[in-house]
Amino acid sequence: MTQSAKTATNFDLSSLHILRNEIGSVLKDAEVHLREFYDDPDQAPLLLDSANNLSQLSAIFELIAFNGAGLLAKNLSASYTLLHGNADSDEDENEILMTDISEAIMLLDRYVEFVLLKETPEPALLLPIINKLGGHLGHAVIESTTLNQNINSVIIADPQANYASLSTLGLNVKALTQAYRAGLSVILENKDGVISDDERQKLDGMTKACALIAQHSDTLFWQSAKTITQNIANDLPLSHAKKRILVYLEQQFSDYLPIEDRRFAEMVSFACNKNKEFATLANQKYALNRVSDTKFSEMQRFLFGPNREITDTLNDLIQEQIEAIKQKVDKFVRASNGMGEIGDMVSIDSIKTELNTLSQTMTLLELADASQALTAASAQVSGWQNPTLEDLDTFLDKLLVAENSAIFLAKSHTPGAVKLPLHNREISLHQLDTSYETLVKEARSNLTAATLALTDYITDSNRDIMNLQNTPEMIRQVAGAAAFLRLSAISAQLYLLARRLENGLLDKVKTSPDNELIRISNAWADVLVAADFEFENFEENRPTNEQSILISQNSLNQLVA
Repeated sequence: MTQSAKTATNFDLSSLHILRNEIGSVLKDAEVHLREFYDDPDQAPLLLDSANNLSQLSAIFELIAFNGAGLLAKNLSASYTLLHGNADSDEDENEILMTDISEAIMLLDRYVEFVLLKETPEPALLLPIINKLGGHLGHAVIESTTLNQNINSVIIADPQANYASLSTLGLNVKALTQAYRAGLSVILENKDGVISDDERQKLDGMTKACALIAQHSDTLFWQSAKTITQNIANDLPLSHAKKRILVYLEQQFSDYLPIEDRRFAEMVSFACNKNKEFATLANQKYALNRVSDTKFSEMQRFLFGPNREITDTLNDLIQEQIEAIKQKVDKFVRASNGMGEIGDMVSIDSIKTELNTLSQTMTLLELADASQALTAASAQVSGWQNPTLEDLDTFLDKLLVAENSAIFLAKSHTPGAVKLPLHNREISLHQLDTSYETLVKEARSNLTAATLALTDYITDSNRDIMNLQNTPEMIRQVAGAAAFLRLSAISAQLYLLARRLENGLLDKVKTSPDNELIRISNAWADVLVAADFEFENFEENRPTNEQSILISQNSLNQLVA
């Protein structure tokens, strides 16, 4: 068993997305400098440039808690420095070191891509190359257990299996929620750790609510909830980070957020730090920070498999081949119906050859469905003389399987590109992506229009409330788009904002003095900006920004209060 992650604390995935291009530049430069030194030893000073850049990269990785990657970058920096110092030494030894450095650069680059794709830090994947470089540097061999001890993130391999919805436990959800919220209000307002008897009773009620749920659910989630709320009065006042965790817990009483939310792991980390016995139990019973050997082997194979650049190129080439086949079929059909032009004659054999060749390519790529579909298409055209429209539709359906397979292969190596499940294989992924792009564009356009309407109202000396009458419906449409794209948190916030606007907030805007109007408009704008940011993240294949959603929720709470 080895270290794994699906939901992890501390590790900053959003920052890794932002830093991806800079990381790639540093590693590319390091690779170029190594090659230039190999070709010309007089270029040795370039090695120190890379050593410095890699040292900075290591510090950045440590800052965002990118475990394993930070240590490998540090060893790479030291290895470049060592190679520079040994520039005039034994060439064979230097060549071995350069080979290992080259492998380390490749693996670090692939590891970054792996984590962006899987959102799963797995430091143990880097252990062999870390130790290989460590051998050159005179470092002691690092064991997997030692590496695990150095990891400061709580990692949950399967969050869904470690959670049970409160609605499925046969308990009085309303009463439990009220008891929890009463205690939460005390915690959020407390600033000095001093509480009254009435407040202590509310905290006790909160503790009992979580303990009762934990009696009915042995999942990691509710056992963690029980642990963090035990004797919580002694922990006051809580930090903002811990308060956010407790707010997240309250939201999960109603299944408000996906269980894969990062705060699940933060809550478990909170519980482990609070109670060491629970930490031991979590590791032993819930396989915290563990993944099966089979899954780990799959992860290892990924590091040595094709990267995004290769799969993108393959997809482009396959799409070109498919388009060429379509063009040939079109010419054949036109010719068979007497509509072809001179020089447009295409033989069935040439079409079959291209289909069979592409089928073999799909077999090599382990895309079995696509290969079989193309083989079937080849068999179909063998009997063509005057193909009907129905024949063409059936043929194009088979090509669509291959087209989708190639697109999905490329998407599966593009961080964040696989956003939504595909339930119907007969739908073109290309057309689906186009529809998503259109939907996002229209949603962001509506958000811009709603923001401008609010701005115009504030700056207009007449303050005509009619300028805002259409905003609830515009916001509701955007909420629907967000729901379709599974941006559930933003969708819920926008729906609530639309309802609040219709049920009194617009009237309040109309009669509010300037200072109150500014407060309302700022909170309103926070929700719209956060929504726009999430749609942008969707477009750019970036993960949800929890901080912006939290700010939006806090502002929304002010509007609903």
